[in-house]
Amino acid sequence: MNNKPEISVIVTAYNAAGSIARCIGSILAQSFLDFELLILNDGSTDGTEEIIGRYDDPRIRYFHHPNQGVAYTRQRGLDLAQGRFSIFVDSDDWIDADMLEGMLQKQEETDADMVLCDLVEEFGDRRVYKRQDPGTTDSRVVRYKLLDELHAGMVNKLIRHSLYSQYDIRFLSGVNCCEDQFLLIRLMDHSLKLAYIEKAYYHYDKSFNEGSITNRWHERPVKEWLLLLQAMEPCFQDADARKAFDDYAAKRLYDATWAGADQEADYRQLYARYKACLDRAPLPLKKKLICRLRYAGLGSLIRLARQIRA
Repeated sequence: MNNKPEISVIVTAYNAAGSIARCIGSILAQSFLDFELLILNDGSTDGTEEIIGRYDDPRIRYFHHPNQGVAYTRQRGLDLAQGRFSIFVDSDDWIDADMLEGMLQKQEETDADMVLCDLVEEFGDRRVYKRQDPGTTDSRVVRYKLLDELHAGMVNKLIRHSLYSQYDIRFLSGVNCCEDQFLLIRLMDHSLKLAYIEKAYYHYDKSFNEGSITNRWHERPVKEWLLLLQAMEPCFQDADARKAFDDYAAKRLYDATWAGADQEADYRQLYARYKACLDRAPLPLKKKLICRLRYAGLGSLIRLARQIRA
């Protein structure tokens, strides 16, 4: 392998002992060989490090640090990556053996800055094919499709690595949910050349991910939603994109209504800033009412009603 590999595959892991071996095995089994595998252990305490230590492959570069959160760990992976292209694989997922070869071949055919592929959501006893055709090569249109229509993770996207430094794009410090969505939107805010390959190389294990940060949005601190929306908003100033942002902000306002009583002040700040988005968005009236009740300081009644319903 050359000193500077063609592709950097970045895996971040936190307490992934139950799945990390499957993930690593699928990457090392790639038909394309010129890659490095960066594994970043975010302070795991469950034996993840021991499992990683069993692998003896010169393509693996292993890093460990005290628990800092996924945004910090992913950014460290980007900073350490040496490949001409980079892609993330989540520690509880796996990829087909021809993924890197197929996506790089598409890139070479099109000279794309970013190649997208389909993915499969795995639920143990069933599989759901998720088509990810952006429907356009205009990255600024795809930017707002990432708010709702398309998978907003980094895992099914091979990206020209120099773009991060060229446009000074980094993960948002202190935000550990939708951090990859934010990064992609920042990238798409520039005129990138996109390509799409109609094959589901990536397997997104929803049975493992049901307890992940991504699927526990209701537990995220309200301040994280505020930081995220404030950082995203400048990318959505034209009319069509603004409509997409209004809908997204309204949904995040509703997600934040689940926060604990200690976050009342933070919720009021979030609501005051994005009330206009809530008013314009097509969110169901019931959810808009819940947002307004939470803003009025009636979060305890909302939580009680949810407990009774549950």
